[in-house]
Parts: sequence; C-alpha cells; structure tokens
Amino acid sequence: MQHTSNRIGRDFARDLLPLPYPETVTRRLQETREARLLRETDSGLPLGGIHDIRDLLERARIGTRLAPHELLAVRDTVSAGKRLRQYLLNRQEKVPLLAETASNIPVLNLIEQRISDCISDGGEVRDTASPELARVRNQWKVTSARLQDRLHALLNNERYRPMVQEAVITMREGRYCIPVKAEFARAFGGIVHGASSSGATVFLEPHQTVELGNTLKQLQLQEEQEVERILRDLSGLVGSFHDEGQRLASLLGHLDVVHARAILAAEMDASEPRLNRRGFVRLVQARHPLLTGAVVPIDIELGDRFTTLLITGPNTGGKTVTLKTLGLLTLMTLAGFQIPASPESEIALFEQVFADIGDEQDIQQSLSTFSAHLKNIVQILRTLGDNALVLLDEVGAGTDPAEGAALARALLDYLMMHNARVVATTHYGELKEYAYTRPGVENASVEFDRETLSPTYRVLLGVPGSSHAFYIATRIGLPEEIVETARSYLSRREMEIGELLQQIEQSRKAAAEAEATAQRDREEAARLRAEYQTRVQQIAEVQRTVRSQAQEEARQILRRAEERAENIVKELQRMNKGARKGASARQRLNALRAETYAALRHEEPVEEEALAPAGNEAGVEPVYRPGDTVRVIGWNMDAQVLDGVRDGLVEVQVGAMRVKLPVEQLRPTKPRQETTRPAAIASGAAQIALQKALHISPELNLVALRADEAQSLLDKYVDDALAAGLSSARIVHGKGSGVLRRVVHDFLSGHPGVAALRPGNEAEGGDGVTLVTFKT
Repeated sequence: MQHTSNRIGRDFARDLLPLPYPETVTRRLQETREARLLRETDSGLPLGGIHDIRDLLERARIGTRLAPHELLAVRDTVSAGKRLRQYLLNRQEKVPLLAETASNIPVLNLIEQRISDCISDGGEVRDTASPELARVRNQWKVTSARLQDRLHALLNNERYRPMVQEAVITMREGRYCIPVKAEFARAFGGIVHGASSSGATVFLEPHQTVELGNTLKQLQLQEEQEVERILRDLSGLVGSFHDEGQRLASLLGHLDVVHARAILAAEMDASEPRLNRRGFVRLVQARHPLLTGAVVPIDIELGDRFTTLLITGPNTGGKTVTLKTLGLLTLMTLAGFQIPASPESEIALFEQVFADIGDEQDIQQSLSTFSAHLKNIVQILRTLGDNALVLLDEVGAGTDPAEGAALARALLDYLMMHNARVVATTHYGELKEYAYTRPGVENASVEFDRETLSPTYRVLLGVPGSSHAFYIATRIGLPEEIVETARSYLSRREMEIGELLQQIEQSRKAAAEAEATAQRDREEAARLRAEYQTRVQQIAEVQRTVRSQAQEEARQILRRAEERAENIVKELQRMNKGARKGASARQRLNALRAETYAALRHEEPVEEEALAPAGNEAGVEPVYRPGDTVRVIGWNMDAQVLDGVRDGLVEVQVGAMRVKLPVEQLRPTKPRQETTRPAAIASGAAQIALQKALHISPELNLVALRADEAQSLLDKYVDDALAAGLSSARIVHGKGSGVLRRVVHDFLSGHPGVAALRPGNEAEGGDGVTLVTFKT
C-alpha cells in the first residue's frame, strides 16, 4: 500500500485478493506490464489531484450541503480523472488494456465547470457565482465605504477629537466602533458594544453611523443566504451524478493500484511468470519479496515429475523461507503482481493456497506445538479442493518421532490422493526414505557448507538433507569420545543411510560442477559457431559486392571504348578516307563487344584452355593431393589442397581460412601463355577488398594497449573493415579506468564511415566492449 498515491488506492490495495481465473490473472499481469512500461519510457500515470470523494458523493446524494473545500475536492478529482483518461487514450497503441480501462472513466465537465465558476481555488465563493450575490456584495462595498468615510469624519472632527482614546476604527460584535474615553461616552453619543479590560475605554458605535451599520448587517445576512443557496445548488448537482462519481472513484482507485504494482515490480527487479492450469510450478532464481540485501535466489519446481516435495536440512538453512517464497510468489501472481524471479519461471493457477508455517503454541488455549499444527491441518483438510497448493512446515513435529513420521506419511498420502501439490519440511529420516519409495514424492534439501559450518540457502532437488550434527559437534570442539559414543547409539542401518546420503550429496555436487562446465563449453561453441557463420556471410557479401563492382567497371570501360571507336569511324567517314577500313573497324568493334559481354556472363573471365585442367581432354576427373596448389574459380585466388576429393568436395586453405569447395570450382595451376583478354577487366580495389575480407576478424582486442597504440590500431582496423565491406564489428577495450573506452568512443563518433555505436549488453561483454555498425 505504500506505493499508492491516494486513500482510494490504499483501500483497493487492502481489498485486493488473489484469484485463480486465467482471464483475470492474465488481465492483471498485462495491466502491471503496461504500467511498468509507462514508468520506464514515459512519465508514468498522472495520479495527482485525486481525493477520496466517495463519502462526499453519498452525502450529496442524500441532500447534505457540501462545504467549499469539499466541492473543490470533487472538482479536482473529476479533473484528475479527465486528465488521466486523456493521457492513456493518447498512448492506446502502447498500453491498449489501460487505455480500455481509461475509456470507461466518466467525463463530468458540467461539475468541473460549475464548481470552478462558483468557487475560487482558495475556497471562497466568487462574486460571479450568481447575479444576486454580485449585487449584494457590490452594494455592501458601497455601504461599507460610506460608513468608513463617516467614521473618519468623526475622528477628524475638532469637537470629538479630545473624547477619542485612539484615532482608529475597530470591530465589536460585528459593528464598526470608535474607542472613546469612558468619561466622554455620554457626551460622544452612540451604542456601546464593549469596553477595555481596565474600563478606561468604551467601544462606541456613533449615532451617525447606526443606520449604515444596520444596512451593512442586512447585506451581510443576504450574502450568507445567497452563498448557502449556491453551495446547496452545487451539492445537488454533485449528488445528481452520484453513480458516475462512484464509478470514477473506483476506476481511479484501480489504476492507482496498478501503478503501485508497477512501482513495486521495478523496485524488486521483478518479472512476469508464465501461467498454467496443470498444477506445475517452476521458480528460477526466485527471491523472497520481503528480504533485502544479498538475498540468495533459489530454484524449485513442483507438479511435473512429482507432486510432493519434502525439504530436509539443518535449522536456519532456509527451509521455511523456501516455503514462504513459493507461497508468496504464487499469491502475488494471482493478484497480478510481477514476481522477483527469472522470466523463465512458471506459476500454476491454484484455486486454493494453504499454509501451516511457524510455531502456533498457545498457553492460554493449552495448545502445544503439535496440537497447534494439527488444528491447522484439520482446517485445511475440511476445505481442501482438487486444485490446491499446500505448504507444511515441520510436518508431524512436536510429538513422538515414530508416531509423528507415521502421521506425516498418512497426511501426505491423503493430500496426494486429492491431487494437491504439497511442499513440506521435515527432520524425520523416515520421510526421506518415504520419498525414495513413494511415486510422486521427491526429496530436496537446503545446502550446508561443511567448511564454514553455515547454510548456503540453495535448494537442491533430488538430494535429501542431513542435520550434520556429529560433524558440527566435532568441528565446534565437542570431545571426540562423546561424538563416537553418540555414533554407537545409532543403528547400523541409520549410519549406512547417513553415509549414503552424504555420498549422494557429494555426487550431486560433482555432477552440478560438470554440468556447469559443459554448459560453459556449449555456450562458447555456440558463440564460435555464430562468429564463423557471420564471417562466412560477410565473405559471401563481399564476393557479391566485388563481382558487381568488377562487372560495372567493365561495362563502363566498354562504353568508353565503344564511344571512342564510334568517334574514330565517324571521323574516317567524314574525311571520306578508308571507307573499307571503317567497315573493318566496325567489325572488330562488334567482335570486341561480343567477346566482352560473353566474359561478363562468367564469374571469372578466363580463356577456355586456361579453365581446362591438364590432361583432362578425355574428360578424366583431375586428382588433387594434399600440398597441391589450385586456382579457386570465382575468387581469383590460389589455394593449397589440405585433403583429397571426398563426396565431390575438396578441403583447401585460402589465406587464413579453411573451407570445403566443390571440385568443379577448382583448377590446377599451370604456366600459361600471356594472352590479351580485352574483356577480362579486373578491379584492383575489388581484389584488395576480397583479400581483406578473407583475413579480417569481426573483433578487435585493444586490452592492455596504450591510448596512442590503441587509436593507431583502431584507425587501421576501421579502414580495413570498410574496405572489406564489414557491416559491424566488436571492439574489446575492457573496463579498467575507462581511458580506452573514451578513446574508442571519441574516435568512432567522429569517423565518417561509422553509422552507429553502442556499449555491449551483459551477454555481449557489458561496458568492456563497444559494438560498431559501419555505413554500407
């Protein structure tokens, strides 16, 4: 309730109940999500100026006159509702559900306008509230001025001046008076309305002003009557809109609660969980919503592989906190709150949530711990439905261990038979064995650090916990013979079970570490694979660009050659010389054009004998061996064979890149005659671009370099990247003191080839990297 902005919102927050209906929960969560979006991208909901007008509306409905300040509260609330309505409707595309709610807010312009016209912001009824009030107040001002003038004339009169105690005008009993010396009261003449405490002064209303004073009093009474009438009319107007006003108050209170949920979600760094009706709960990195500081998040699941979870472990290890976290986060979700857990979390829409947590012993009622727990459990069983979450703390505790464990097993069997989802904490070893033998039941424990003798508060599924009593006693310093004697009191079976549980816990830890290592390896492999795919795409894009540039350059040269040839022919014809030579030149021009366009239709313009491998006249497929040098058709580059032909592919080394290429794309290199190929026009810039594309990396590491070294290397890298046609790159400069980051940002911000740059997110390296996008 602390995040609500008005009393209506606080009342609504107090009455907010968790509901299991999918449509309701989904709508509530969407409202919270939209309100949080407005807080993060806009100013948030404008909730200022809202008052609790529900009682005022009810009083106005039954005919009670409202005071001016109460009418102003109604006006301000109506105005706030209209402002909030317009704010949300203007952002309908961003927050459609809140805009839908806002569209139902009634617009009471008549109330707002009439109250504003009649009452000032200071709570005074305006002169313009009615013609009669304006007339009465104007006449009152005129009469008051005449009365003041007459009183001042008396004060300044030579006859009365010696009689006046002090030359001032004062008010007594609502009448204008002059302070007169008591001995001159009769001589001065008038009506006495009071005297000083000493009796030396009397406050006298002169006979000359009595009639004006009476007129002023009558006007004052008329003013009060007219003000009363105006306030009653305004109150009646408010009462006539009672239903609309109550609906306005309800919608404003609802939106205030939604806004408060959004504030709380931002404070807790909360997320919206997924919902289901299968009774399945999975909490990932969940935190208790009321704990502050360095809270250890927990992972817990229930309702899929098993429906009952038994949590064991030492005291103060976090078992009860786990129960409360699960229960609170479930109820928060059903009430429309985002929860302090990962977005991967999932919450079931339970119709009932029961909890028996804590020590409820009561001396006055003669209830022991066992009786108090049992009383709560009986109440739970009486109202248990078929879609319930039941949380039991220290189930079966407080009585004989054997009988308590037996009761606990029977209770868990009963709850499972009624399809309940159960999480229970216990210290009973019998229940740990029960979890291994009973289908649908799973063990869990809170982890304990044997080195520091303290809990880690992490929940371990599938592993029963141990009290670690003997180990703790030994570490603290209890004599060894006492510990050994205690061990001897345990049965052999109990000792074997304890040792087995410890072995299981150690194996689980080793498996968890191996899984974490494997996960890191998988993530690294995925990163490298993505980087490789990016480089392949970049190379393919560069190839297309180079090919297009070369073809365009060839066309331009061809057009220039045609123009020159045409000019020569026209010149010869104009001189009427060498007409046959002109015809012959045109034939040669046509042949040159045909040969050039034919070459442009191929990826690499080479002569046919150059394309045919040696010894392949009879159609014999060439044989490539490791170490052979071949020509890569389409890339205009040489490569070295790394492996022979396999399934029509040959693995080759092209610069720093290893690739597998179709055998048809390779030609053995051999000495060839220098031939003139007019159409084989190669672009030097394109060749350089292709070379750089094959060798450049999409990442530049500047860590540990001096600022001048880093800037020089960055300058060269950006030039190479632009020449290679890279679309983006990742600059690694580390966090440190921030000097390298500023050098990188200053250089890239002013570079004409850079389109945009930004710091990396957490998965990309955070503030230690800068991602740059080049202009294409």
